Amino acid sequence: MEKFMGILLGTLKLFYPLLIASFTLFIYALIKRSWILMLISTILLYPNAWYLSGTPRFPWAIVIPLFQVILAILFYFKKKYHVKLIES
Repeated sequence: MEKFMGILLGTLKLFYPLLIASFTLFIYALIKRSWILMLISTILLYPNAWYLSGTPRFPWAIVIPLFQVILAILFYFKKKYHVKLIES
């Protein structure tokens, strides 16, 4: 896992592009209330959070993607419940 993250963030220099893409997709997912986009944002943010959690200043950074997963679950159930109410 460390070797893969080293290639992804170090060799390919994708730290900032992944961070910007994840943040942009997070804002768009909040506006659209889309659980799928929120999960994609989580996947894009995970390498950065994993990398930052290894530093002494940001050991809590690994829980940020968990927050996005919880939001995705809430969006999913809200959408499912909303559709059920419309059909009734």
